[in-house]
Amino acid sequence: MRKCAASSQQGWRNLAVLCALLLAPLTHAAAALSSNPRAPIPFVASVPARPWRVRLLWAFDAMDAASGGRARGWKAPALIDLRLTKHGKLQDGMDSYWHVDLIRILGSNPSRDAGDVQTLDNLAARHAWRLYRAFWQVGDVREHWSLRLGWQGYDELFGLVPDGGDLLNSSFGQMPTSSQAGTPIWPQTAPGISARWHPHAFYVMVGLWSGVPRDPGIPQGWNLPRRGDGSLQALELGFDRHGRYKLALGAWALHRVGAARQAHRGVYALADIALLGAGRTRRLGGFVQWGQTQPYQSAVGRYLGAGLRLSTRRHGRVSVGVARALLSSAFRLRHPGDARAETAYELTWRKRIDAHLTLQPDVQYILHPALAPQATHALEIGLRVNGGF
Repeated sequence: MRKCAASSQQGWRNLAVLCALLLAPLTHAAAALSSNPRAPIPFVASVPARPWRVRLLWAFDAMDAASGGRARGWKAPALIDLRLTKHGKLQDGMDSYWHVDLIRILGSNPSRDAGDVQTLDNLAARHAWRLYRAFWQVGDVREHWSLRLGWQGYDELFGLVPDGGDLLNSSFGQMPTSSQAGTPIWPQTAPGISARWHPHAFYVMVGLWSGVPRDPGIPQGWNLPRRGDGSLQALELGFDRHGRYKLALGAWALHRVGAARQAHRGVYALADIALLGAGRTRRLGGFVQWGQTQPYQSAVGRYLGAGLRLSTRRHGRVSVGVARALLSSAFRLRHPGDARAETAYELTWRKRIDAHLTLQPDVQYILHPALAPQATHALEIGLRVNGGF
């Protein structure tokens, strides 16, 4: 107990020193948060035509395994994103949007120390250059539809809760029932087509992808569809009033050609609601997530998540969340232990410092890390720094 307390105190001291070093030369500004390279790219509304724009976005995490888990120490995943965008108008007045992301992932994975199965840091992945996104989007705001073609992620559009977007644990961005099934998500996307029809509050969204999101890296290769890959089909329908509420039901099916036993299906439901205030100065939002898939094919058979986010113009955004992943029987046979579920608690504060820099202290406490069943509960203390030019 004394060792755990000492490790926890040391982790807090390390985080405080790091924050002080970064904050010392900076002044505060009251404006919108700077660009987040991990934020999804939604179906865009009508915007004026703009020529090609090039941006450099980046994010860096410093995560300290303060106590519990498999090991102690710092891990530091990082992301560099070269982004190209172009807004245009077609002759009939429809909106045209081009988007390309060439990314480089660096650093180490904090989950190796914590031993969690949900992936506590959504930057962590294998080191490589990748063509992460390369799509063309066309839509008509008057007719309330949009269509997207090209390399894209399932997690860009499906199963999203806006008020969970600041939390670093990967489960809040995409439920583990689908993310661990081999769907095309960060950072391993695949060529596909997705469409959304959104008259008034009701919406319907469908998607079709190549069934194997390979991770070749660049210049080793491109993620081109091959015979036998099969496909991922997705459907989501619900009600969405931006800034007020989002209620949705969804389903997905991942098939491999000629291998019926590899068919993998899942369903989910979510709600994201403004609890207090819907203005720009102050807002409290809350969300819940539920997902289920076949337990014999996935590490996580069922998932439940919930959280709150308080947004203020002056103080930034504070988020708290809990993510509970019920482990499948097949996974427990490979990783024997007493726990039937892994639960992650997270508290994070995202604050814009100036036009090019955002800081985000983060604390996570993970009960029963599933990949380290003999270890104690893990405490992770860290800081995300991100910005863009």
